[in-house]
Amino acid sequence: MWSEGVPPVGTWVRDARRECDAVVMAAVGTYVQLRPVKGGTEWDAKPKDIRPLTAREELSSRMSLRDTATRLRVNGQ
Repeated sequence: MWSEGVPPVGTWVRDARRECDAVVMAAVGTYVQLRPVKGGTEWDAKPKDIRPLTAREELSSRMSLRDTATRLRVNGQ
């Protein structure tokens, strides 16, 4: 999957335990720190519990993120 078993910072992944798409923020010890794609609090995950998003999944997440940002701008938030 990844060399050294750890995804690079910035990789979009799926955390199977939380059933959540996230972005890799760092690797610390035996854990990978993730942040939800829409922002929020980071959490630690074990590399065995995450996988890279497929191209289709990543596109869907990016479009959802963009749609949310557009809605916030339109509503003046």
